[in-house]
Amino acid sequence: MQKSIFILFICAFSLISYGQKRKKERFPSYFGIVAAPVIPNNFIGAVHTEIKDSSESMTADFHNKWGFTFGATIRIGLSKNISLETGISQVRRIYNVGISIPDSNIYDSQKLSFVNYDIPLNALFYVKLTEKWYADASLGVSITHYPSDVQDSMLPEAKKAIFIQGRRTESTYFAFNAGFGFEYRTEKAGTFFLGFGAKVPFKPPLFGVAIFRQSGTAKQFFAYDPISAGYFTIDFRYFIPTPKKKKDPVNQPLIE
Repeated sequence: MQKSIFILFICAFSLISYGQKRKKERFPSYFGIVAAPVIPNNFIGAVHTEIKDSSESMTADFHNKWGFTFGATIRIGLSKNISLETGISQVRRIYNVGISIPDSNIYDSQKLSFVNYDIPLNALFYVKLTEKWYADASLGVSITHYPSDVQDSMLPEAKKAIFIQGRRTESTYFAFNAGFGFEYRTEKAGTFFLGFGAKVPFKPPLFGVAIFRQSGTAKQFFAYDPISAGYFTIDFRYFIPTPKKKKDPVNQPLIE
């Protein structure tokens, strides 16, 4: 993970440095913030992932709820209509895990939260609509890192315990990004963007796990299956205005 992040930021830094050297061109770089709700769906992910133990005595339903992402973004101008966009965001995914064991008359639920960090690398394309309005489309990939597995527990009855877990398939994986939206540009107030995004992992990043144990007996149920984790977002981005460089009075023509 550290090597991947280091390589990505070296590439981004090189592009920023390259853009700074070409000061006379009209392709500035911008720094901003991004915030978006994470919207589960059945098109590129799964709202419900149901897993069962081998005897089908226990069922665990991982219900994907709305989450949230927030972070910083950098836009590097490459040409009049193309930019490179990167940054880093924290993503919080929330699941409500419902457990049912009909033979034991157990029906319970618990919330399970996942936090991961996302580093996108997107190509961004502009279409100018009016003097200040632009349409944007983006396409790229992300490096996504899950710092740890997560676990919680339920105690439905005396001597009975249920453990629910989210286990990483890998600590770091890659995902496909796409987005579309509109932005309003001003010289003094900055740039405001509103649009829609989609993120599709190349493979399931997590395994949903449910374990039932009854102390004093050998009774145990174990359920284990991958969770599809693609999602949509409604993106809001704000880029701070870039101050214009003052002209050098030494090189200005004299006014007679």
